[in-house]
Amino acid sequence: MNEGNSQLLAQLQDIHGAGAPGWWPPAPGWWLLALLLLLALGFLTRLAVRKLAARRRKKAFLAVLDTLNSELNPEQDAHEYLARLNRLFRVVAMKAFPATGCANLQGEPWVRFLVSLLPEKAESSSLSALARGPYEPLPEFDHRALNEHARTWVRLYG
Repeated sequence: MNEGNSQLLAQLQDIHGAGAPGWWPPAPGWWLLALLLLLALGFLTRLAVRKLAARRRKKAFLAVLDTLNSELNPEQDAHEYLARLNRLFRVVAMKAFPATGCANLQGEPWVRFLVSLLPEKAESSSLSALARGPYEPLPEFDHRALNEHARTWVRLYG
């Protein structure tokens, strides 16, 4: 070998590994994982906000019902009691079933709508006071049964 080649060979170094990879920017898989986690967090937050709003709404409806029962005596102010109770049923129904056209129902169709959505034990005889009560001079109805139906209605659909 000649002297030029030996100098060139002396300049060569051993094979060495690459340096440790940096932490930034992350690999594409980590970006995808971060995006999926953000989407899941957003979905769970939205779900929790909806659930909290529904719980607050139900609590407010039940407070309205409690106020109604404390302010009015169903035996003395029967018409006002039935009107306010019917309004509570209607507000809950319009919130829970906006596309059914329940806002336009009156009388017996309204009572049938309510009975169809209440549990099996609901009897239409006590709820029929909502349909006929406003037109009777002294309506007779079981206010405890109506109150219980209203509580069930709010718990299910409020």
